[in-house]
Amino acid sequence: MEWEYGTWTGSFAGFDEVGRQLGEANVLPEWLASPLDDKWTPFRGPGSRKGHPYNIDAFKEMGHCWNDLLLDAATIRHWYSQRYLGMKKTLNARDLFIISSICVSIPSFLLRRKDDPTADGNLPRQSAAGFKVIGGMYAATSRMVSQAHPLLEDAELDVEAFLVFLEDERLLLSPESRACAAPANMIRQILNALINPASDIPVDQGFAYLNDDIERAFDYGVMCARLDLSVLLHWQGLRYYLQMLVAMPEVPLDVIDYLQADPELSLEGSAALHEYVSMTQSILEVVEKEGAEQALIAVLPTEENNASVMSLKEIGVHCFELETVMRKLVCTQQVKLDQILQKSPSALSIKRWSPAPGSLFLKQLFKIAPQLTGSIRE
Repeated sequence: MEWEYGTWTGSFAGFDEVGRQLGEANVLPEWLASPLDDKWTPFRGPGSRKGHPYNIDAFKEMGHCWNDLLLDAATIRHWYSQRYLGMKKTLNARDLFIISSICVSIPSFLLRRKDDPTADGNLPRQSAAGFKVIGGMYAATSRMVSQAHPLLEDAELDVEAFLVFLEDERLLLSPESRACAAPANMIRQILNALINPASDIPVDQGFAYLNDDIERAFDYGVMCARLDLSVLLHWQGLRYYLQMLVAMPEVPLDVIDYLQADPELSLEGSAALHEYVSMTQSILEVVEKEGAEQALIAVLPTEENNASVMSLKEIGVHCFELETVMRKLVCTQQVKLDQILQKSPSALSIKRWSPAPGSLFLKQLFKIAPQLTGSIRE
């Protein structure tokens, strides 16, 4: 689904105007990667990155755009506060999730807008640098959201606690143990620009490369963040019911093995479903309290159930219901994305299109455990 709305993964392979890919050494899917002959050297600072290689050339490119990135960060904070919060509101980690989502979504907006698409290879280097730098904030807040982390409940973002979270979660290292190049003081700089910028920054001058498309890019990014939250709730709803399934003695071992092997499902997660719902509601309350996501939230269980009172068939019915509502939701949101991008309506339907990995996941689950389908009718 990320290839459709492009908060993150769908833009990794794009090239900027100086020939660098947005994902640098972390392009996904890997077969689209075109690595440059860059210089790498061990990171000399403290913490989890010490001794791990970082990309010198990518760091220099970030430095070239640094002042512009600080201006853009303060500008996006200004837009967000003007639209949603009032200018005196302090910002928290939930706000940072939305703001960083908007920034990371800008390159995919530029590539996908139908009326004036930016050619791949012509993405403004400033937008590409923002994707990489503020992308670190997006990765961190997305991790928080995926955990329903307590830091999301704080009324104001504690920058030092946020830096500790980055270290504890090893988010300054790629899965291949490549280090983020920015030292801690630069991370503090960009965080402060996003959360509490100086009052004399000329925020009317940020994101100059967007010209008259500032509002559209903003709306696109907000919609991407909302889709991220919907995907998370969909998975957590499945996880809730399937945790019951693996506890049932009559469930075949191959079904249990299949469920436990899926890395996305994460049956061992510690947060309860109601914590995810509460967190999502608190984020949506800022951007659109009565939005389309409420239909998905309405079909999620609202209280703890005992596995012994739910049959295999009932679990299957609930999973299928979640899937159907999720498809309706994403088709609805895709229409809004198409309008923002000024594209013709996407040829999506509830039956033809799978909105999330859960769709193929459920198809395979029902195949190996047909007793789950019960009285479900396609």
